[in-house]
Amino acid sequence: MLTERFERLNALAQITSAATYLEIGVEKGETFKQVDIPYKVGVDPNFRFDVDALANERTIFHRVTSDVFFSTLARAYGTFDLIYLDGLHTFEQTFRDFCASLGFAHPKTIWLIDDTHPSDRLAANPDRRVTKVMRRLLRIRDGRWMGDVFKVVFAIHDYFPQFSYATFPDHGQTAVWPEARKDFAPAWASLGKIGRMGYGDFLRSRDSYLQITDSPKILDAVARVYSADR
Repeated sequence: MLTERFERLNALAQITSAATYLEIGVEKGETFKQVDIPYKVGVDPNFRFDVDALANERTIFHRVTSDVFFSTLARAYGTFDLIYLDGLHTFEQTFRDFCASLGFAHPKTIWLIDDTHPSDRLAANPDRRVTKVMRRLLRIRDGRWMGDVFKVVFAIHDYFPQFSYATFPDHGQTAVWPEARKDFAPAWASLGKIGRMGYGDFLRSRDSYLQITDSPKILDAVARVYSADR
């Protein structure tokens, strides 16, 4: 069972022989540092570790927002083999990051999107400050916050049928890979409807559309696509 973020990323990288990696939302670098890919680019407006001690010609950091990176800096890197989205945990920002990253992907790029399975109603609130205040008032020690990133998966379901996806259990991260889904039909056909979804809507839609799958089955699905291309 692959439980750590970096373990999942490294497993995907091994399957695809990934040589270039982009991470949006690096923060303390706990995942970034352990990803075993030759060329890595990290983007975060507020790194919480000494990036200068780690940076070199093949490990590059940009202290900017993802919007700035994609609009002005990303073109210098061409395309990425593996893209990890773990920035601001809101539907709007993460979906914008996914859409922007398409311009720097190639036909075999794989994405891993973090925090797509909120642990409870408070964790699914898109405003982190509200989540913190409510947990403090209710004396809940659980400090997890995933925001409403789960909506990104539903948006990918409805608007990107050229991609297949599946969500790792436990913490909840969704892998997205280039394989057209058969018998595609949109479920909501409206970004507005998806954007207005609450935690109750998530619970009702989770089993049908999040595609929660054991790690080996996800890796096997990705491997089949890549072996078929060889």
